[in-house]
Amino acid sequence: MLLLFACSTPVEAPATTAPSHTAPSDAPLPPPIPGGPTSGAALQDPTGFPHFHDLPAPPGPAPGDTGAWSRATRVTTGPAGGYRPQVAVGPDGAAHLVYYDRVDAGDLIRYRTVQGGRLSGAERLGFAEGRNWGPDLVVRDDGSVVVVFDLAGDDMASRGYVTVRTSSWSEPLPLTPEGAYEIGSGHVADGLDGRLAYVFIGKPLDPKARFRAQGAWFDGSAWSSPVAFNDGRQDAWHFNVERRPDGSVLGGYDVGMGGTDRTTLYVVEGRAGRFGGPEQLTTLNGERPHFAFAPDGTDHVTFFRKDATSRPQWVHVVSGTPGSWGDPQTPSAGVGGFHFDPDIAVAPDGTLCLVWGWDAGDDAELLYSLHAGQGWSPPAKIADVDWGKPGLPSLDVDADGRFHVVWNQGVAGDNAVYYATLEP
Repeated sequence: MLLLFACSTPVEAPATTAPSHTAPSDAPLPPPIPGGPTSGAALQDPTGFPHFHDLPAPPGPAPGDTGAWSRATRVTTGPAGGYRPQVAVGPDGAAHLVYYDRVDAGDLIRYRTVQGGRLSGAERLGFAEGRNWGPDLVVRDDGSVVVVFDLAGDDMASRGYVTVRTSSWSEPLPLTPEGAYEIGSGHVADGLDGRLAYVFIGKPLDPKARFRAQGAWFDGSAWSSPVAFNDGRQDAWHFNVERRPDGSVLGGYDVGMGGTDRTTLYVVEGRAGRFGGPEQLTTLNGERPHFAFAPDGTDHVTFFRKDATSRPQWVHVVSGTPGSWGDPQTPSAGVGGFHFDPDIAVAPDGTLCLVWGWDAGDDAELLYSLHAGQGWSPPAKIADVDWGKPGLPSLDVDADGRFHVVWNQGVAGDNAVYYATLEP
């Protein structure tokens, strides 16, 4: 398939693009960052190993023993490691995995599948050398796989790309401006009629410039120019987007001082190739939104929140619809340690599964909680890897209600990817 593209200077999302049911927030953006003009871009760590892991963890009870998940399969081996994995389940029930490893040629993206308990060999995609970072994927109804990622240069300039697998991987095509420009947090969702929604954060390669949350649409033949959702007075972070059952999408990002408790979470809808205006979701800080869409039309948004010392302590879930959200729930409550990087999925019967990273210092594993209509179950471990720190899980569910999760676990500069399933 030929994916045409158009890159130009991002423009503001006009209010007229909002779907009729969207309720954009009229709340003002937070004030500019105090303490100087430099963007928070220098805080980025492409290996995904944040500094709080080196700090004393909050005291408190430990989670329960491992639950009913399958034995965790280590997907990666050897010194190359494995970073930022993503999973998506295809129409045939196969789990599609993408991640990157680190070899002499650079940070290279790998793709594998799991079907019937069998892990396929690794395929390379993207570029054969250089820093290929941050892959995300969707599997479309026709079984084709779409992956977006960014390629970074030695000067931190980077560009977003897309590649498609039918019988083989297409040549990567650029989605963002070339030259002195930096992007990250690229994610993709598939809509109806061959549409794709692509979101990312981007800025000129200038220490005074701020990341702006941006999005573009593929209409089946060409890409639109990106639109921007924040004004650039503060950095945007962690833009994510996922598809609802009806083919519309919901995205979310946080705005504020990266690495601190001063971030505000926003969500934005997209429908039929157009994005609506942003809606402020939190008054307290929030980071890394992920989404699940229930059969009854309820949207579920999960994120984590930091305390006043900028340490992640709570994982929340907010449910409702744009313009009408309920109060935050806290499935991580009752367990000590750090809580971070949640993802959420919903089975066809409406059962919610939430996964997130947990670190109590001398013990650190991936946790989960279920909600089948009677409240969230007590947090329990998915696995006992007994090595390193977990992070950046990705969760999906198949048509039979089986949950699939991948995550990376390790120490700074040495990570592995793990995969496990939970039967209905």
